[in-house]
Amino acid sequence: MKRLYVTLVLVFTLVIAACSSGNNSNLTGSSSSPPSEEASESATTPVQPSEEAADPLGKYDPPIQLSTIRSLNSSIKFAEGQSIDDNIWYRGYESDLGIKLSNEWSVPETQYAQKLNVAITSNTLPDIFQVDLTQLQKLIDADMIEDLTDVYQNFATPLTKQIIEGDGGIGINAASSNGRLMAIPSTTSTLDSTQMLWIREDWLQAVDLPAPKTLDDVQKIAEAFVAQKPSGNPRTYGLGLGKDLFAGYAGIGGLSYGLQAYPKAWVKGADGQIVYGSIQPEMKVALGKLQEMFKAGLIDPEFGVQDANKVNESITSGKIGMFYGQHWNAFWPLPDGFKNDQKANWNPYPIVTADGSSGKSLMGNGAVAFYVVKKGSANPEAVVKLMNYNLNKAYGPDGRDMDFHGDNVETAYMYAAVAAQHPLQNINIYRDVMKGLEAKSAEGLSFDGADNYNSVTKFLEGDTTFYGSYKWSGPEGALSVEDGYDKNGLTVVNEFLGAPTETMLKKGTTLETLELETFTKIISGSASIDSFDQFVANWKKLGGDDMTKEVNSRTK
Repeated sequence: MKRLYVTLVLVFTLVIAACSSGNNSNLTGSSSSPPSEEASESATTPVQPSEEAADPLGKYDPPIQLSTIRSLNSSIKFAEGQSIDDNIWYRGYESDLGIKLSNEWSVPETQYAQKLNVAITSNTLPDIFQVDLTQLQKLIDADMIEDLTDVYQNFATPLTKQIIEGDGGIGINAASSNGRLMAIPSTTSTLDSTQMLWIREDWLQAVDLPAPKTLDDVQKIAEAFVAQKPSGNPRTYGLGLGKDLFAGYAGIGGLSYGLQAYPKAWVKGADGQIVYGSIQPEMKVALGKLQEMFKAGLIDPEFGVQDANKVNESITSGKIGMFYGQHWNAFWPLPDGFKNDQKANWNPYPIVTADGSSGKSLMGNGAVAFYVVKKGSANPEAVVKLMNYNLNKAYGPDGRDMDFHGDNVETAYMYAAVAAQHPLQNINIYRDVMKGLEAKSAEGLSFDGADNYNSVTKFLEGDTTFYGSYKWSGPEGALSVEDGYDKNGLTVVNEFLGAPTETMLKKGTTLETLELETFTKIISGSASIDSFDQFVANWKKLGGDDMTKEVNSRTK
Protein backbone atom coordinates (compact mmCIF):
# COMPACT_ATOMS: atom_id res chain seq x y z
CA MET A 1 0.00 0.00 0.00
CA LYS A 2 2.81 2.39 0.83
CA ARG A 3 4.27 1.99 -2.66
CA LEU A 4 1.05 3.43 -4.08
CA TYR A 5 1.54 6.41 -1.86
CA VAL A 6 5.16 6.74 -2.92
CA THR A 7 4.22 6.70 -6.60
CA LEU A 8 1.53 9.31 -6.15
CA VAL A 9 3.63 11.57 -3.93
CA LEU A 10 6.35 11.70 -6.59
CA VAL A 11 3.79 12.99 -9.07
CA PHE A 12 2.35 15.48 -6.57
CA THR A 13 5.82 16.68 -5.58
CA LEU A 14 6.73 17.61 -9.15
CA VAL A 15 3.36 19.21 -9.82
CA ILE A 16 3.54 21.27 -6.62
CA ALA A 17 7.08 22.33 -7.46
CA ALA A 18 5.90 23.56 -10.84
CA CYS A 19 2.90 25.39 -9.42
CA SER A 20 4.96 27.15 -6.76
CA SER A 21 7.67 28.39 -9.11
CA GLY A 22 8.36 32.08 -9.42
CA ASN A 23 7.39 32.67 -13.03
CA ASN A 24 7.59 36.46 -12.82
CA SER A 25 11.10 36.82 -11.48
CA ASN A 26 13.64 38.73 -13.55
CA LEU A 27 17.14 37.81 -14.59
CA THR A 28 18.54 41.31 -14.23
CA GLY A 29 22.20 41.41 -15.13
CA SER A 30 22.81 37.75 -14.43
CA SER A 31 24.46 37.08 -17.76
CA SER A 32 27.16 39.66 -17.09
CA SER A 33 27.70 39.00 -13.39
CA PRO A 34 31.19 37.79 -12.49
CA PRO A 35 31.54 34.28 -11.05
CA SER A 36 30.92 34.10 -7.33
CA GLU A 37 33.95 33.86 -5.09
CA GLU A 38 32.05 31.11 -3.30
CA ALA A 39 31.69 28.99 -6.42
CA SER A 40 32.57 25.37 -5.85
CA GLU A 41 36.16 24.32 -6.36
CA SER A 42 35.12 21.94 -9.11
CA ALA A 43 34.04 24.90 -11.24
CA THR A 44 37.48 26.49 -11.19
CA THR A 45 39.69 23.40 -11.05
CA PRO A 46 38.54 21.01 -13.77
CA VAL A 47 38.80 17.34 -12.92
CA GLN A 48 39.29 15.01 -15.85
CA PRO A 49 37.17 11.87 -15.71
CA SER A 50 39.16 8.70 -15.25
CA GLU A 51 38.85 5.81 -17.68
CA GLU A 52 36.40 4.20 -15.29
CA ALA A 53 34.28 7.36 -15.39
CA ALA A 54 33.56 6.71 -19.09
CA ASP A 55 31.39 3.87 -17.81
CA PRO A 56 27.86 5.28 -17.28
CA LEU A 57 27.91 3.75 -13.80
CA GLY A 58 31.69 3.80 -13.33
CA LYS A 59 33.39 5.21 -10.26
CA TYR A 60 35.53 8.35 -10.33
CA ASP A 61 39.02 7.72 -8.97
CA PRO A 62 40.00 9.92 -7.30
CA PRO A 63 36.51 11.00 -6.18
CA ILE A 64 35.10 14.32 -7.37
CA GLN A 65 33.27 16.92 -5.29
CA LEU A 66 30.05 18.48 -6.56
CA SER A 67 27.52 20.80 -4.99
CA THR A 68 23.75 20.98 -5.26
CA ILE A 69 20.70 22.55 -3.59
CA ARG A 70 17.56 20.80 -2.38
CA SER A 71 13.82 21.30 -2.12
CA LEU A 72 12.22 19.46 0.80
CA ASN A 73 8.79 17.93 0.31
CA SER A 74 6.56 18.37 3.34
CA SER A 75 5.97 14.61 3.59
CA ILE A 76 9.64 13.62 3.69
CA LYS A 77 10.71 11.55 6.70
CA PHE A 78 14.27 10.60 7.49
CA ALA A 79 15.33 7.21 8.73
CA GLU A 80 17.35 7.14 11.93
CA GLY A 81 20.84 8.53 11.38
CA GLN A 82 19.97 10.11 8.03
CA SER A 83 19.24 13.64 6.85
CA ILE A 84 19.01 15.56 3.61
CA ASP A 85 22.77 16.13 3.86
CA ASP A 86 23.77 12.60 4.82
CA ASN A 87 21.64 9.71 3.65
CA ILE A 88 21.66 6.40 1.83
CA TRP A 89 21.65 8.05 -1.60
CA TYR A 90 24.49 10.47 -0.89
CA ARG A 91 26.53 7.65 0.65
CA GLY A 92 25.82 5.53 -2.41
CA TYR A 93 26.93 8.32 -4.73
CA GLU A 94 30.29 8.41 -2.98
CA SER A 95 30.85 4.67 -2.49
CA ASP A 96 29.57 3.52 -5.89
CA LEU A 97 30.19 6.50 -8.19
CA GLY A 98 33.00 8.39 -6.48
CA ILE A 99 30.83 11.51 -6.32
CA LYS A 100 30.95 13.47 -3.07
CA LEU A 101 27.77 15.50 -3.28
CA SER A 102 27.12 18.29 -0.81
CA ASN A 103 24.11 20.58 -0.35
CA GLU A 104 24.85 24.30 -0.38
CA TRP A 105 21.38 24.84 1.07
CA SER A 106 18.01 23.15 1.43
CA VAL A 107 14.60 24.74 2.00
CA PRO A 108 10.94 23.67 2.06
CA GLU A 109 9.57 23.27 -1.45
CA THR A 110 7.37 26.35 -1.06
CA GLN A 111 10.52 28.50 -0.69
CA TYR A 112 12.73 26.79 -3.26
CA ALA A 113 11.80 28.71 -6.41
CA GLN A 114 12.24 32.11 -4.80
CA LYS A 115 15.59 31.23 -3.23
CA LEU A 116 16.83 29.75 -6.50
CA ASN A 117 15.74 32.85 -8.42
CA VAL A 118 17.90 34.93 -6.08
CA ALA A 119 20.83 32.57 -6.69
CA ILE A 120 20.35 32.88 -10.46
CA THR A 121 20.28 36.66 -10.29
CA SER A 122 23.41 36.80 -8.11
CA ASN A 123 25.15 34.01 -10.04
CA THR A 124 25.75 31.93 -6.92
CA LEU A 125 24.80 28.58 -8.34
CA PRO A 126 25.84 25.05 -7.36
CA ASP A 127 27.20 22.53 -9.84
CA ILE A 128 23.96 20.56 -10.30
CA PHE A 129 20.45 21.74 -9.47
CA GLN A 130 16.77 21.34 -10.26
CA VAL A 131 14.80 24.02 -12.12
CA ASP A 132 11.37 24.59 -13.60
CA LEU A 133 10.71 25.58 -17.22
CA THR A 134 10.82 29.32 -16.60
CA GLN A 135 14.12 29.09 -14.75
CA LEU A 136 15.51 26.80 -17.43
CA GLN A 137 14.76 29.33 -20.15
CA LYS A 138 16.35 32.15 -18.15
CA LEU A 139 19.50 30.13 -17.63
CA ILE A 140 19.66 29.24 -21.32
CA ASP A 141 19.17 32.86 -22.39
CA ALA A 142 21.90 33.99 -19.98
CA ASP A 143 24.31 31.21 -21.06
CA MET A 144 24.64 30.05 -17.46
CA ILE A 145 24.34 26.27 -17.92
CA GLU A 146 26.16 23.52 -19.78
CA ASP A 147 24.99 21.94 -23.01
CA LEU A 148 24.29 18.31 -22.05
CA THR A 149 23.64 16.89 -25.52
CA ASP A 150 26.90 14.98 -25.84
CA VAL A 151 27.19 13.80 -22.24
CA TYR A 152 23.64 12.47 -22.37
CA GLN A 153 24.32 10.56 -25.57
CA ASN A 154 27.63 9.19 -24.28
CA PHE A 155 26.82 8.48 -20.64
CA ALA A 156 23.10 7.69 -20.38
CA THR A 157 22.46 3.97 -20.05
CA PRO A 158 19.97 2.26 -22.36
CA LEU A 159 17.62 2.04 -19.36
CA THR A 160 17.91 5.76 -18.70
CA LYS A 161 17.24 6.61 -22.34
CA GLN A 162 14.28 4.23 -22.43
CA ILE A 163 12.71 5.94 -19.42
CA ILE A 164 13.62 9.56 -20.15
CA GLU A 165 12.50 9.24 -23.77
CA GLY A 166 9.57 6.94 -23.01
CA ASP A 167 7.05 9.77 -23.13
CA GLY A 168 7.56 10.12 -26.86
CA GLY A 169 10.19 12.81 -26.46
CA ILE A 170 7.96 15.34 -24.68
CA GLY A 171 10.39 15.81 -21.79
CA ILE A 172 13.46 15.88 -24.02
CA ASN A 173 11.85 18.50 -26.26
CA ALA A 174 10.93 20.65 -23.28
CA ALA A 175 14.53 20.42 -22.05
CA SER A 176 16.02 21.37 -25.42
CA SER A 177 16.81 24.67 -27.10
CA ASN A 178 17.80 25.06 -30.75
CA GLY A 179 18.21 21.32 -31.03
CA ARG A 180 20.55 21.05 -28.04
CA LEU A 181 19.72 19.28 -24.79
CA MET A 182 20.21 21.79 -21.97
CA ALA A 183 18.79 19.77 -19.08
CA ILE A 184 17.91 16.25 -18.03
CA PRO A 185 14.12 16.02 -17.59
CA SER A 186 12.70 14.45 -14.46
CA THR A 187 9.94 12.48 -16.14
CA THR A 188 6.65 11.32 -14.70
CA SER A 189 3.65 9.81 -16.46
CA THR A 190 2.04 11.99 -19.12
CA LEU A 191 -1.06 9.79 -19.02
CA ASP A 192 -1.65 10.61 -15.37
CA SER A 193 -2.87 14.07 -16.38
CA THR A 194 -5.65 12.66 -18.56
CA GLN A 195 -9.28 13.16 -17.55
CA MET A 196 -11.99 10.63 -16.76
CA LEU A 197 -15.61 10.80 -15.60
CA TRP A 198 -16.19 9.47 -12.08
CA ILE A 199 -19.79 8.30 -11.45
CA ARG A 200 -21.50 6.89 -8.38
CA GLU A 201 -22.40 3.47 -9.73
CA ASP A 202 -24.87 2.83 -6.91
CA TRP A 203 -26.76 5.99 -7.90
CA LEU A 204 -26.69 4.95 -11.54
CA GLN A 205 -28.32 1.66 -10.59
CA ALA A 206 -30.82 3.44 -8.34
CA VAL A 207 -32.07 5.63 -11.21
CA ASP A 208 -31.99 2.61 -13.56
CA LEU A 209 -29.79 4.16 -16.24
CA PRO A 210 -26.87 2.67 -18.18
CA ALA A 211 -23.38 4.12 -18.28
CA PRO A 212 -23.16 7.21 -20.51
CA LYS A 213 -22.08 6.97 -24.12
CA THR A 214 -22.74 10.60 -25.10
CA LEU A 215 -22.78 13.99 -23.41
CA ASP A 216 -26.57 13.97 -23.64
CA ASP A 217 -26.45 10.77 -21.59
CA VAL A 218 -24.32 12.56 -18.99
CA GLN A 219 -26.92 15.31 -18.76
CA LYS A 220 -29.76 12.79 -18.56
CA ILE A 221 -28.00 10.99 -15.70
CA ALA A 222 -27.37 14.28 -13.90
CA GLU A 223 -31.06 15.17 -14.24
CA ALA A 224 -32.08 11.80 -12.81
CA PHE A 225 -29.70 12.20 -9.87
CA VAL A 226 -31.12 15.63 -9.03
CA ALA A 227 -34.74 14.52 -9.43
CA GLN A 228 -34.51 11.23 -7.54
CA LYS A 229 -31.82 12.14 -4.96
CA PRO A 230 -30.53 8.56 -4.49
CA SER A 231 -28.84 9.33 -1.16
CA GLY A 232 -31.79 11.31 0.14
CA ASN A 233 -29.87 14.58 0.33
CA PRO A 234 -32.13 17.55 -0.49
CA ARG A 235 -29.13 19.38 -2.00
CA THR A 236 -28.15 16.85 -4.65
CA TYR A 237 -26.29 17.90 -7.79
CA GLY A 238 -25.56 15.87 -10.87
CA LEU A 239 -22.13 17.24 -11.79
CA GLY A 240 -19.43 18.43 -9.39
CA LEU A 241 -17.70 21.68 -10.31
CA GLY A 242 -15.38 23.99 -8.37
CA LYS A 243 -14.14 27.53 -8.82
CA ASP A 244 -10.83 26.32 -10.28
CA LEU A 245 -12.36 25.60 -13.66
CA PHE A 246 -9.11 24.43 -15.24
CA ALA A 247 -8.04 22.10 -12.43
CA GLY A 248 -7.63 18.39 -13.06
CA TYR A 249 -10.30 17.70 -10.46
CA ALA A 250 -13.90 18.96 -10.67
CA GLY A 251 -13.05 21.26 -13.56
CA ILE A 252 -14.41 21.76 -17.06
CA GLY A 253 -11.66 19.92 -18.92
CA GLY A 254 -13.19 16.48 -19.29
CA LEU A 255 -16.55 17.71 -20.56
CA SER A 256 -14.83 20.16 -22.91
CA TYR A 257 -12.56 17.47 -24.35
CA GLY A 258 -15.68 15.53 -25.31
CA LEU A 259 -16.58 18.46 -27.56
CA GLN A 260 -13.04 18.74 -28.96
CA ALA A 261 -12.43 21.88 -26.92
CA TYR A 262 -9.12 22.08 -25.07
CA PRO A 263 -9.08 24.97 -22.59
CA LYS A 264 -5.73 26.29 -21.37
CA ALA A 265 -3.90 24.26 -24.00
CA TRP A 266 -2.10 25.00 -27.24
CA VAL A 267 -3.32 22.68 -29.98
CA LYS A 268 -2.96 22.36 -33.74
CA GLY A 269 -5.57 24.18 -35.78
CA ALA A 270 -6.98 23.10 -39.12
CA ASP A 271 -4.20 24.96 -40.95
CA GLY A 272 -1.45 23.28 -38.94
CA GLN A 273 -0.70 26.39 -36.91
CA ILE A 274 -0.76 26.19 -33.12
CA VAL A 275 -3.79 27.91 -31.59
CA TYR A 276 -5.02 28.55 -28.07
CA GLY A 277 -7.78 26.10 -27.21
CA SER A 278 -9.75 28.44 -24.96
CA ILE A 279 -10.65 30.82 -27.80
CA GLN A 280 -11.77 28.27 -30.39
CA PRO A 281 -15.44 27.86 -31.48
CA GLU A 282 -15.59 24.45 -29.79
CA MET A 283 -14.98 26.15 -26.45
CA LYS A 284 -18.10 28.24 -26.91
CA VAL A 285 -20.11 25.07 -27.45
CA ALA A 286 -18.68 23.52 -24.27
CA LEU A 287 -19.50 26.61 -22.22
CA GLY A 288 -23.00 26.58 -23.66
CA LYS A 289 -23.48 22.98 -22.49
CA LEU A 290 -22.22 23.85 -18.99
CA GLN A 291 -24.51 26.89 -18.82
CA GLU A 292 -27.43 24.70 -19.84
CA MET A 293 -26.64 22.24 -17.06
CA PHE A 294 -26.23 25.04 -14.53
CA LYS A 295 -29.58 26.60 -15.42
CA ALA A 296 -31.21 23.18 -15.06
CA GLY A 297 -29.97 22.97 -11.47
CA LEU A 298 -27.49 20.19 -12.18
CA ILE A 299 -24.48 22.16 -10.86
CA ASP A 300 -24.18 23.69 -7.40
CA PRO A 301 -25.06 27.41 -7.75
CA GLU A 302 -22.17 28.22 -5.40
CA PHE A 303 -19.51 26.51 -7.53
CA GLY A 304 -17.83 29.85 -8.27
CA VAL A 305 -16.67 30.22 -4.66
CA GLN A 306 -15.93 26.59 -3.83
CA ASP A 307 -12.36 25.33 -3.73
CA ALA A 308 -11.37 21.67 -3.96
CA ASN A 309 -11.95 21.07 -0.25
CA LYS A 310 -15.51 22.36 -0.52
CA VAL A 311 -16.14 20.10 -3.50
CA ASN A 312 -14.73 17.23 -1.44
CA GLU A 313 -17.26 17.91 1.29
CA SER A 314 -20.10 17.69 -1.22
CA ILE A 315 -18.75 14.47 -2.71
CA THR A 316 -18.05 12.72 0.58
CA SER A 317 -21.40 13.75 2.08
CA GLY A 318 -23.43 12.35 -0.80
CA LYS A 319 -24.43 15.56 -2.57
CA ILE A 320 -22.70 14.94 -5.92
CA GLY A 321 -23.08 11.99 -8.28
CA MET A 322 -20.53 12.74 -11.01
CA PHE A 323 -17.37 14.75 -11.58
CA TYR A 324 -14.55 14.90 -14.09
CA GLY A 325 -11.21 14.09 -12.49
CA GLN A 326 -8.02 12.10 -12.66
CA HIS A 327 -6.55 8.80 -11.50
CA TRP A 328 -5.54 10.02 -8.04
CA ASN A 329 -9.15 10.71 -7.07
CA ALA A 330 -9.28 7.00 -6.26
CA PHE A 331 -7.28 7.90 -3.15
CA TRP A 332 -8.66 11.38 -2.56
CA PRO A 333 -11.44 12.15 -1.83
CA LEU A 334 -13.36 8.97 -2.71
CA PRO A 335 -12.24 6.75 0.21
CA ASP A 336 -13.47 9.42 2.64
CA GLY A 337 -16.90 9.21 1.08
CA PHE A 338 -16.80 5.42 1.27
CA LYS A 339 -16.08 5.64 5.00
CA ASN A 340 -19.21 7.77 5.41
CA ASP A 341 -21.36 5.55 3.21
CA GLN A 342 -20.18 2.10 2.14
CA LYS A 343 -22.78 2.12 -0.62
CA ALA A 344 -20.75 4.86 -2.32
CA ASN A 345 -19.42 2.87 -5.25
CA TRP A 346 -17.55 5.25 -7.55
CA ASN A 347 -16.44 4.01 -10.97
CA PRO A 348 -14.36 5.87 -13.58
CA TYR A 349 -15.36 6.06 -17.23
CA PRO A 350 -13.57 7.42 -20.32
CA ILE A 351 -14.72 10.86 -21.39
CA VAL A 352 -17.71 10.78 -23.75
CA THR A 353 -18.49 12.87 -26.81
CA ALA A 354 -21.55 14.44 -28.38
CA ASP A 355 -21.96 11.69 -30.99
CA GLY A 356 -20.78 8.69 -28.99
CA SER A 357 -17.40 8.37 -30.69
CA SER A 358 -14.28 7.86 -28.58
CA GLY A 359 -13.18 11.06 -26.85
CA LYS A 360 -9.58 12.20 -26.71
CA SER A 361 -8.25 13.58 -23.44
CA LEU A 362 -5.56 16.22 -23.25
CA MET A 363 -2.23 14.83 -22.10
CA GLY A 364 0.13 17.14 -20.24
CA ASN A 365 3.87 17.38 -19.88
CA GLY A 366 5.25 14.51 -17.84
CA ALA A 367 8.38 16.52 -17.03
CA VAL A 368 7.85 19.58 -14.87
CA ALA A 369 11.30 19.59 -13.29
CA PHE A 370 14.72 19.54 -14.92
CA TYR A 371 18.31 19.00 -13.79
CA VAL A 372 20.95 21.39 -15.10
CA VAL A 373 24.70 21.87 -14.71
CA LYS A 374 26.25 25.25 -14.03
CA LYS A 375 28.34 26.67 -16.86
CA GLY A 376 32.00 25.86 -16.31
CA SER A 377 31.36 23.11 -13.81
CA ALA A 378 33.67 20.16 -14.23
CA ASN A 379 32.31 16.73 -15.03
CA PRO A 380 28.95 17.73 -16.51
CA GLU A 381 28.42 14.04 -17.24
CA ALA A 382 28.00 13.48 -13.50
CA VAL A 383 24.36 14.57 -13.62
CA VAL A 384 23.68 11.81 -16.15
CA LYS A 385 25.50 9.27 -14.00
CA LEU A 386 23.42 10.30 -11.00
CA MET A 387 20.27 9.74 -13.06
CA ASN A 388 21.59 6.36 -14.23
CA TYR A 389 22.18 5.42 -10.61
CA ASN A 390 18.69 6.44 -9.55
CA LEU A 391 16.89 4.60 -12.33
CA ASN A 392 19.04 1.50 -11.95
CA LYS A 393 18.06 1.32 -8.28
CA ALA A 394 14.38 1.54 -9.21
CA TYR A 395 14.09 -0.29 -12.54
CA GLY A 396 17.39 -2.11 -13.06
CA PRO A 397 17.85 -5.76 -14.08
CA ASP A 398 18.21 -6.84 -10.44
CA GLY A 399 14.84 -5.37 -9.55
CA ARG A 400 14.03 -2.60 -7.11
CA ASP A 401 16.73 -1.98 -4.50
CA MET A 402 14.66 -2.13 -1.34
CA ASP A 403 17.26 -0.30 0.75
CA PHE A 404 16.69 2.75 -1.45
CA HIS A 405 13.04 2.27 -2.37
CA GLY A 406 11.58 -0.17 0.13
CA ASP A 407 8.61 0.20 2.43
CA ASN A 408 10.77 0.05 5.54
CA VAL A 409 12.90 3.12 4.92
CA GLU A 410 10.39 5.92 5.37
CA THR A 411 10.48 8.07 2.23
CA ALA A 412 14.05 7.24 1.21
CA TYR A 413 13.33 7.67 -2.49
CA MET A 414 12.88 11.40 -1.77
CA TYR A 415 16.46 11.65 -0.50
CA ALA A 416 17.82 11.27 -4.04
CA ALA A 417 19.26 14.45 -5.54
CA VAL A 418 18.45 13.38 -9.11
CA ALA A 419 15.41 11.23 -9.89
CA ALA A 420 12.78 10.36 -12.49
CA GLN A 421 9.84 8.02 -12.90
CA HIS A 422 9.05 5.60 -15.70
CA PRO A 423 6.48 7.37 -17.92
CA LEU A 424 4.33 4.22 -17.98
CA GLN A 425 4.94 3.21 -14.38
CA ASN A 426 1.31 3.34 -13.28
CA ILE A 427 -0.01 1.75 -16.48
CA ASN A 428 2.50 -1.07 -16.04
CA ILE A 429 1.28 -1.54 -12.47
CA TYR A 430 -2.27 -1.95 -13.76
CA ARG A 431 -1.18 -4.40 -16.45
CA ASP A 432 0.69 -6.43 -13.84
CA VAL A 433 -2.39 -6.50 -11.61
CA MET A 434 -4.46 -7.84 -14.50
CA LYS A 435 -1.86 -10.56 -15.13
CA GLY A 436 -1.89 -11.45 -11.46
CA LEU A 437 -5.68 -11.66 -11.27
CA GLU A 438 -5.77 -13.89 -14.33
CA ALA A 439 -3.07 -16.18 -12.92
CA LYS A 440 -4.33 -15.81 -9.33
CA SER A 441 -0.75 -15.25 -8.29
CA ALA A 442 1.76 -12.42 -7.85
CA GLU A 443 4.58 -14.59 -9.12
CA GLY A 444 6.59 -12.92 -11.86
CA LEU A 445 5.12 -9.47 -11.29
CA SER A 446 7.14 -6.33 -10.66
CA PHE A 447 7.44 -5.16 -7.05
CA ASP A 448 4.80 -2.46 -7.51
CA GLY A 449 2.61 -4.77 -9.56
CA ALA A 450 2.71 -7.48 -6.89
CA ASP A 451 2.05 -4.95 -4.14
CA ASN A 452 -1.01 -3.61 -5.92
CA TYR A 453 -2.20 -7.08 -6.87
CA ASN A 454 -2.15 -7.99 -3.19
CA SER A 455 -4.10 -4.83 -2.28
CA VAL A 456 -6.72 -5.43 -4.97
CA THR A 457 -7.05 -9.06 -3.90
CA LYS A 458 -7.57 -8.06 -0.28
CA PHE A 459 -10.39 -5.72 -1.29
CA LEU A 460 -12.03 -8.45 -3.36
CA GLU A 461 -11.79 -10.71 -0.31
CA GLY A 462 -13.70 -8.16 1.76
CA ASP A 463 -11.07 -5.86 3.26
CA THR A 464 -12.64 -2.48 2.50
CA THR A 465 -9.59 -0.57 3.77
CA PHE A 466 -8.21 -1.18 0.28
CA TYR A 467 -11.09 0.65 -1.43
CA GLY A 468 -8.76 3.29 -2.88
CA SER A 469 -6.31 0.70 -4.20
CA TYR A 470 -9.11 -1.20 -5.91
CA LYS A 471 -10.54 1.94 -7.51
CA TRP A 472 -7.04 2.87 -8.69
CA SER A 473 -5.50 -0.31 -10.11
CA GLY A 474 -8.38 -2.78 -10.01
CA PRO A 475 -10.09 -4.28 -13.08
CA GLU A 476 -12.38 -1.28 -13.58
CA GLY A 477 -10.20 1.25 -11.81
CA ALA A 478 -8.80 4.58 -12.91
CA LEU A 479 -5.73 3.04 -14.51
CA SER A 480 -7.95 0.89 -16.73
CA VAL A 481 -9.20 4.14 -18.28
CA GLU A 482 -5.65 5.41 -18.80
CA ASP A 483 -4.71 2.03 -20.26
CA GLY A 484 -7.52 2.36 -22.79
CA TYR A 485 -6.40 5.84 -23.75
CA ASP A 486 -2.85 4.56 -24.25
CA LYS A 487 -3.73 1.47 -26.27
CA ASN A 488 -6.21 3.27 -28.52
CA GLY A 489 -4.30 6.52 -29.05
CA LEU A 490 -7.01 8.60 -27.40
CA THR A 491 -4.90 11.53 -26.26
CA VAL A 492 -4.16 15.03 -27.50
CA VAL A 493 -0.77 16.57 -26.82
CA ASN A 494 -0.35 20.13 -25.64
CA GLU A 495 1.79 21.46 -28.48
CA PHE A 496 3.54 24.09 -26.36
CA LEU A 497 5.21 22.82 -23.22
CA GLY A 498 8.18 25.14 -23.07
CA ALA A 499 8.96 28.07 -20.83
CA PRO A 500 6.58 31.04 -20.92
CA THR A 501 7.14 33.43 -23.81
CA GLU A 502 7.91 37.12 -23.29
CA THR A 503 4.28 38.14 -23.65
CA MET A 504 3.14 35.34 -21.35
CA LEU A 505 5.40 36.69 -18.64
CA LYS A 506 4.18 40.24 -19.15
CA LYS A 507 0.48 39.72 -19.79
CA GLY A 508 -0.29 36.11 -18.96
CA THR A 509 -1.76 36.83 -15.53
CA THR A 510 -4.13 39.45 -16.94
CA LEU A 511 -5.31 37.12 -19.69
CA GLU A 512 -5.74 34.19 -17.30
CA THR A 513 -7.89 36.32 -14.99
CA LEU A 514 -9.98 37.49 -17.95
CA GLU A 515 -10.49 33.90 -19.06
CA LEU A 516 -11.48 32.54 -15.66
CA GLU A 517 -13.86 35.41 -14.91
CA THR A 518 -15.52 35.23 -18.33
CA PHE A 519 -15.98 31.46 -18.26
CA THR A 520 -17.36 31.55 -14.71
CA LYS A 521 -19.89 34.23 -15.67
CA ILE A 522 -20.99 32.34 -18.77
CA ILE A 523 -21.46 29.04 -16.92
CA SER A 524 -23.40 30.70 -14.10
CA GLY A 525 -25.60 32.58 -16.57
CA SER A 526 -24.59 36.04 -15.40
CA ALA A 527 -23.17 36.58 -18.89
CA SER A 528 -24.67 35.38 -22.15
CA ILE A 529 -23.00 32.72 -24.22
CA ASP A 530 -22.40 35.34 -26.91
CA SER A 531 -20.11 37.23 -24.51
CA PHE A 532 -17.60 34.56 -25.44
CA ASP A 533 -17.08 36.34 -28.76
CA GLN A 534 -16.12 39.57 -27.00
CA PHE A 535 -13.82 37.62 -24.70
CA VAL A 536 -12.00 36.23 -27.74
CA ALA A 537 -11.60 39.70 -29.23
CA ASN A 538 -10.32 41.11 -25.94
CA TRP A 539 -7.96 38.18 -25.40
CA LYS A 540 -6.41 38.63 -28.82
CA LYS A 541 -6.09 42.41 -28.43
CA LEU A 542 -4.63 42.31 -24.91
CA GLY A 543 -1.69 40.15 -25.89
CA GLY A 544 -3.12 36.85 -27.07
CA ASP A 545 -2.20 37.41 -30.70
CA ASP A 546 1.37 38.20 -29.70
CA MET A 547 1.53 35.07 -27.56
CA THR A 548 0.25 32.97 -30.44
CA LYS A 549 2.95 34.33 -32.75
CA GLU A 550 5.63 33.64 -30.13
CA VAL A 551 4.40 30.09 -29.55
CA ASN A 552 4.43 29.29 -33.27
CA SER A 553 7.86 30.86 -33.64
CA ARG A 554 9.22 28.79 -30.75
CA THR A 555 7.85 25.51 -32.03
CA LYS A 556 9.05 25.75 -35.63
